[in-house]
Amino acid sequence: MPNFNWNSVRRTIAAGVIGGLAAISAGTAMAEDYPDQPVTLVVGFPPGGSTDVVARILAGHMSETLGQPVLVENRPGAGGTVGISHVASSDPDGYTLGVSGVGASILIDALGRDTGYNIDSDLDVIGVMGTLGLVIAGRNGLEPQTLQELMEYAKANPEALTYGTSGVGTPGHLAMEYLKSLAGVEMLHIPYKGNTPLMNDVLGGHVDIAMLTTPGAAEQVRAGNIHPFAVSSPGRSSLMPDVPTVIESGFEGYTATLWNLLVAPKDTPAEAQDKLSAALNAAMQDEGVLEAYASKGLAPTLTTPQEASQFLADERAKWKSVIETAGVTKN
Repeated sequence: MPNFNWNSVRRTIAAGVIGGLAAISAGTAMAEDYPDQPVTLVVGFPPGGSTDVVARILAGHMSETLGQPVLVENRPGAGGTVGISHVASSDPDGYTLGVSGVGASILIDALGRDTGYNIDSDLDVIGVMGTLGLVIAGRNGLEPQTLQELMEYAKANPEALTYGTSGVGTPGHLAMEYLKSLAGVEMLHIPYKGNTPLMNDVLGGHVDIAMLTTPGAAEQVRAGNIHPFAVSSPGRSSLMPDVPTVIESGFEGYTATLWNLLVAPKDTPAEAQDKLSAALNAAMQDEGVLEAYASKGLAPTLTTPQEASQFLADERAKWKSVIETAGVTKN
C-alpha cells in the first residue's frame, strides 16, 4: 500500500478552499463594480427603424444611470434573429445585451423556423422595453363605421371583405386572425411585402381593411385618408386618443401589441441583471423618455426580470394558440 503525505494533501485542500473563496470574493467584487466599462446593446434591425429608435431612446438614459456608455450596435438580418443569436453566444458578463422583439422572441420559432438559439435556455430576460399597439383601419367608403358593425358585416358576408397585412406570419397578420377567431368571422387575407405597399393599397381603395402600426397610420387617420376602427393595445394610443380599443369595442380580453425585451446571455450575474433592470425602469419613468415614447405611440412597461419572463411566457402561449387555431405556416 503506497504511503500518502497527509500534510501535502491537507495543504492542497486548503489551497483549493482558499482559491475558491478568492474566486467567489472576486466575483462578488466584480458584480458590485458592474459596470466598469461600456455596455453594448445589440439591435437586430438597421438604424432608423422602430426597434432601433426605442433602443437609442432608452440607451441614452440608461448610460446616465449606469455611469457607463450604453452603445447601440446594429446587426440586422433574419427578422432580428441574427443580432439575438450573437447575444446568445456572447460571454454572460453583462456587457453584451440585446433587443428582442416579438418576432425574434416568439413568432419565428412558433412558425417552425430555426432562430439559431432558444430564448429560454440561451438568454436571460431582463425587462420589457415598452409596447406598441396596432390599428385596424379601413378604406374610405366602407359602410361599417365601428368595429362591431364591421364584424357584423363580415359575419353576414363571409370573405366579402379583404384585409391586408405586411406579410404572412407577421404580428399584424396574427393579430387579425386572433380578432377573427374571437368574432367568429371570415375575411380574405391579402399579404403584402411591407407596410408601404399595404398603405398605398388602402389609400387607393384596393383592399378593404388593414392592420397597421399606429405611428404609420396616425398621420393618414388625422388627414381623413383612412378610417380607424380600433387600436389593438390595452389602452388608447397617444397618437390617436379618440380611437377606441378593441376591448372598448366589445371584444373583451383582446390585446395585441408589438414589444421588445431587453435580454442578456444566459447566466448573466443576478447583480448585473438587477442593475440593468433598475436602469431600464428608471429610463421609462423619465419625463424626456416618456415624451419621446408618446410621440412614437409607445407605452412604457415597468417589470422585474421575473415579471418580464412571465410576460414572455404569457405572450408565447397566446400567439402559439393563435397560430395553431388559424393554421398559419411560414416557410
